Amino acid sequence: MILSHYENKKQGPVILFIHGTASANEMWEEQYEILNKSHYRVIGVDLRGHGKSKDPGGIGTMQDHVNDLKETLGYLQISEPIIIIGHSFGAVLAMKLAEQYPHLVMKLLLVSLPARIPKILLQYYRWFLGKPIEYLKKKVHLLLKLPLKKRHKFAFTTEINVIRQIWRESLNWDFVTQVPRLNCPVYLSVGRFDYVALKSMVRKLHNELPNSTYTIFNWSSHVCMEDEPREFNKWVLAALALPLIHI
Repeated sequence: MILSHYENKKQGPVILFIHGTASANEMWEEQYEILNKSHYRVIGVDLRGHGKSKDPGGIGTMQDHVNDLKETLGYLQISEPIIIIGHSFGAVLAMKLAEQYPHLVMKLLLVSLPARIPKILLQYYRWFLGKPIEYLKKKVHLLLKLPLKKRHKFAFTTEINVIRQIWRESLNWDFVTQVPRLNCPVYLSVGRFDYVALKSMVRKLHNELPNSTYTIFNWSSHVCMEDEPREFNKWVLAALALPLIHI
């Protein structure tokens, strides 16, 4: 399916932003604003069941999400190598897209990549994605009136069915022992206090990827772009070889 997306309509090299689970492309608004000052063509998608992209129903697999991305790139007439910036599940999808279509990807910026999710956290999600999230969904009209961060607002508006499917997929993630085959440069970053993408796991993946760098955001948890926006933006601009004056 063709995903709902943001685009700045420029003619330069393409940067594709892929958000994580229970989020939306609006998570990247500050990065859009900064990169719109550059020559890059910036695109950000809403994954199926997120943001303005509908849930087509049925069982949505990892491959379905990858196919959505590929179909959307085709719709946008993008065939040249692109740069992908992905967060969490979006980082996983970015890796999968680069593995399957190496000719389409020139560089990966992978933020808070859950290389191997702790089992205790997976069990917590199993509980939370049952009755608790169904109760919260019934109260969403009240919750959205609270002064919440973007990440929490998006979580309450994402389709439960899609979140549950991604959780099922995450049970089998282990990119430490099953290292992805990536030919392009990879920039890994993670928050020191990330409870989903453990920095120890991301570091192990970095050690296995010969053409990679590894950055820790000292005061961030899982959503670095919200926790440390200035430092995160510096990291993005450095990876893109753009001057910091754009901040």
